[in-house]
Amino acid sequence: MDRNDLLRRIRVDGREVVDEFLPSDANTELEGLIVDRRHEVNAEAFLMFVSVRALLRGSGMPSCESDCEAGQIMALLNAGAV
Repeated sequence: MDRNDLLRRIRVDGREVVDEFLPSDANTELEGLIVDRRHEVNAEAFLMFVSVRALLRGSGMPSCESDCEAGQIMALLNAGAV
């Protein structure tokens, strides 16, 4: 699946992407960020990011590349691209 296909899938049913690919420890990680109060966190965006990252890693993309690609996808979602 290329970036544009993934963006379309998220726009059509982003909740399904989160439900299917959300790592089991994502909510714990989110809670840690919120409790530590070191960062302001948009919970929905964070859960989407970690889900997209997990989807990309599951398709064989290395960690450092999946982090970057998931960040770029999130930026495009925020910008309303595609």
